[in-house]
Amino acid sequence: MSGTDPTGSAKQIALTAYRQGAANAGELLSVALKDEPHDGELLIAEASVRASRGDMLPLDRLEAVLARAPEWVSGHRALAQLKAMLGDPAPFSAIETALEMRPDDPKLALAFLALLGGAGRYEDAAQKASELRRRIGDIPGLKLIEARFAGFAGRCEDAAELLRDLPKDLPELEYEKARNSLRLGEFADASAAIDRALAVGKVDIGVWALAELCWRIRGDPRHQWLYPEAISAAQFDLELSADELSETVQLLRGLHDMNAAPLGQSVEGGTQTLNDLRHRSDPCLVALFERIHAVLDKYTGEMASLPTDHPLAALGQRSAEITASWSIRLSAGGRHFPHMHDSGLISSAVHLAVPGTLSKGEGELELGRPPEDIPIDLAPVASFAPKPGHLILFPSFLYHGTSRFGEGERLTVAFDAA
Repeated sequence: MSGTDPTGSAKQIALTAYRQGAANAGELLSVALKDEPHDGELLIAEASVRASRGDMLPLDRLEAVLARAPEWVSGHRALAQLKAMLGDPAPFSAIETALEMRPDDPKLALAFLALLGGAGRYEDAAQKASELRRRIGDIPGLKLIEARFAGFAGRCEDAAELLRDLPKDLPELEYEKARNSLRLGEFADASAAIDRALAVGKVDIGVWALAELCWRIRGDPRHQWLYPEAISAAQFDLELSADELSETVQLLRGLHDMNAAPLGQSVEGGTQTLNDLRHRSDPCLVALFERIHAVLDKYTGEMASLPTDHPLAALGQRSAEITASWSIRLSAGGRHFPHMHDSGLISSAVHLAVPGTLSKGEGELELGRPPEDIPIDLAPVASFAPKPGHLILFPSFLYHGTSRFGEGERLTVAFDAA
């Protein structure tokens, strides 16, 4: 697929309009596609716009291109994502057809494994990884992937066996060993694997998330170093007027135009917007992010006291930048299962609409409860009842989720910052 986009071209104008949520984005994308009918970015953006406005066959052009170019991995990912959000019962049909034609294409196969995992089909993903290993070779990276999905599927002993003899310098090996050891309740082994992962230099935030759980359950004094008072989670009033709050809520409701949440997200019983909200030009969202930035600067200003080797220390020396943002709308019985974000250092929740009545413990944001594949008994380190117009900030290494609620709507904007 083509990837060139000279400044000021029809493509660039159309993609900018799309990211900003402009009313004429669909028309501009159609114009740009006349000049560049095989451009991947344009095809994906146009399919997204058509899906959001309820066109009868919103994905037909994207599907037709994939039928002619079955090796186009990013196109398959986008199509599967859009199909899942539209409620299609067979979101992976196109990539499965492509794999029938190209069964040993490693990029296609890895993309399919990731999609299966994002859909929670961990056993299927583990079996497909095993089949691929038998067909193309016992590659250590594939064995690691099979172990990862076997662990998520609850086959922790099998995962441990797959991880046992892998090369010690294999990226993410110690992370997977630590996570699987936590699943098995082998906390000393998990701690040792975390220590080895931390010794290699730059460390992914996911390793720190496992360290938070492991050090807390073991009573390791390093937990106080990792999660000191200076960076404890906090709730802030954004001081939105009733009119500002109402306008933002109405806009966001209009953006929740799909039937389901994207693949690989934590939402149960709700929807999630697809595109990055910080790029939109709607005045109420521009104003909301201005308020958010002011509070974010205040929160990260407290981090100047952190030791230089702390994972969040850099935020005490500079302003944090928002790296991604989205909105989630949960309905009655909905929740977020415990998860963490690996694309930032600070995570968040801005509550904009909450159910009118909540029983004690309903609809709360819980920080520090382990993910469901790690069955250890740890209570949250903090819980917050949702308040309209309030922002909650916390380190991204804290697993977080929400408790279910009985009736009403829970509408939020969330973002990561680094």
